[in-house]
Amino acid sequence: MYSYLKEDYRQMKAKDGSFAKLLLQVLFNAGFRAVFLYRIGRSLILKRVKIGAVLCEKLMHHTCHCWISTNAEIGPGFVIRHVGTIVIGSNVVAGRNLDIRQGITIGGNMGKRSSDGRTQPKLGDNVLIGAGAVVVGPIEIGNNCVIGANSVVTQSFNNNSVIAGIPGVIIKRNN
Repeated sequence: MYSYLKEDYRQMKAKDGSFAKLLLQVLFNAGFRAVFLYRIGRSLILKRVKIGAVLCEKLMHHTCHCWISTNAEIGPGFVIRHVGTIVIGSNVVAGRNLDIRQGITIGGNMGKRSSDGRTQPKLGDNVLIGAGAVVVGPIEIGNNCVIGANSVVTQSFNNNSVIAGIPGVIIKRNN
């Protein structure tokens, strides 16, 4: 867990941080506090200490005004740039360096299921999600994708895509 937190901090601040600097960020940066509480809750879920994970989720909800399920699998380098009204569902899978803004929703879409039984999105590495975006359903977003602000994404997209609009469409391909 600590190695993931150090990577989260590095992604946010672009430099190494001591344990004391991590704790200062937890106190003064609500986005990092939410990531910190998610990481603790996730480690408790993996150790089958459900009550501790639920307490982390409740504390996150009340101190950061967001809800990130401790059942979600989010890789290292997770950054919340602006906290508030963030919802990440319980079966979401995200790779390294997920970078999100305020007001986003990542979750299920009215009971839709993929052929392998997934109900929620799977995000690749280096995905950036803009403010107010909604990513729902059993879809896959490739590596190095950008989802524009206020977009609604309900279908899968390949690597290196810039996605925007309602519904989300590719507006540019990144190399």
